[in-house]
Amino acid sequence: MKNINIKVFISIALIALFNFILLGAEYLFDNMMAYVAGSEDVVMAQSYILGASVIGFFLFPIAGRIAKENTKYILMLACTVISVVCIFLIQQHISYEVILLSGLLLFVLLGIAGSGVHYLVFCTVGDSRHLAKMMGAAYALGILLQFINNNCVKNDMVESIVLSITGMLFAVLAMRLCSVAEAVGESAEDIQKNRCNLKNPMVAGLSLVICVVLMTCVFSTLDNVVTLVHATGSVDIGQWPRLLLALSGLSAGFLYDIKDRRYMSMIMYCVTLLSTICVVVIEMGGPFLTGLVVFYLSAGFFVVFFTVGFMDLARHMRIPSFWAGFGRAANNLCAVITASASVSLLLSGNGMGIIIVALILFALISVAVYFYQSQFSFCEEETKGTSVRDDAEKFLAFSEKFSLTEREQDVLKVLLESDENVQEIAEELLMSRAALYRHIASLNEKTETKTRIGLLQFYYAWKGTE
Repeated sequence: MKNINIKVFISIALIALFNFILLGAEYLFDNMMAYVAGSEDVVMAQSYILGASVIGFFLFPIAGRIAKENTKYILMLACTVISVVCIFLIQQHISYEVILLSGLLLFVLLGIAGSGVHYLVFCTVGDSRHLAKMMGAAYALGILLQFINNNCVKNDMVESIVLSITGMLFAVLAMRLCSVAEAVGESAEDIQKNRCNLKNPMVAGLSLVICVVLMTCVFSTLDNVVTLVHATGSVDIGQWPRLLLALSGLSAGFLYDIKDRRYMSMIMYCVTLLSTICVVVIEMGGPFLTGLVVFYLSAGFFVVFFTVGFMDLARHMRIPSFWAGFGRAANNLCAVITASASVSLLLSGNGMGIIIVALILFALISVAVYFYQSQFSFCEEETKGTSVRDDAEKFLAFSEKFSLTEREQDVLKVLLESDENVQEIAEELLMSRAALYRHIASLNEKTETKTRIGLLQFYYAWKGTE
């Protein structure tokens, strides 16, 4: 059985810990704000910190270009220390101003960290056919960690300590994944080579942004329906819906990865349709429990959709560091902008107006999904009638084309078939690591690629006609 590479585990753990820290910090901030401000001020303050996180997401690509390679670990450590200080300042709830300023700084840093970790994971496993499964598992794990934390930790100080320790673990894992990526020479440049299945990247990017923004309006409205009912005390939601979120994230990952994610946007479209119908049914006096279940089951699908969607899109864009984590930024920004209008509309009691808005949003989503989906041309369409050979013939033709020695062919064959690390591959080939690196370097030179993953990307894209 093939060993699963450690980079997959670290990638899943990093995204899971980021989701846990982001949700946990928001939860702590709201609770501490409630000590010094009224409910309306708490809601407004929450929108401020979400806006700050969006700023952080946009700052990362700029910071990545300015910062030097040898200072990135120092910057990670400094941001971690500042974040821990902010968490404890928030927990002390000294005053509204101190909590707000600490929260703003903390969420700017969390935004930078979120954009950074999405880009790092993109560079490491962004070309994987199992990316949606990984992100679904990461989302589910983050939700389960939050579920356990909320049920076991009842003290504000302990909550701060848990968040701080988790933040430090997050930083350590991020540094570890950086070193793993560097050890195998992975980079965004290599992942970007796979551009063959997208007609116009900018049209696809704009369509995806519009999809996420409009879908956020629908899911934010459904979320506000659930929140308002819970706030009245008529229904005690409790913690159990978190388990539905975890289940939906896992389900989304497995469903999205079918046929190399070609049906992902269509599945998300159907989930959005179900959620829109649910809003209409609730506003017409339907059962609240139905809306609750639909919201939590669909929310996981939505998060995995925009996470994977923008990671897939990033490989086609000129600045992948900007796009890899853009899904969370777009979601947070739209949630901030629409929150007040959505709540006001729901409180107005104008059920027909809510139904009309929901239907208009869904119509716009339909158009956006169509334009997004139309930008993809999948492998069967592209290779029909071409000279692509079967696997054995292609490997032989590739070897002849690039004058590979018999030993280089052995190395390439194992690289194509194995997910094992360098040491295990060297042992399988009965050679030293140094000898294996020499053969990989020779393969890179002959194919004009730069790294191991670049070599594999080049091989899979090669059609035998070059």
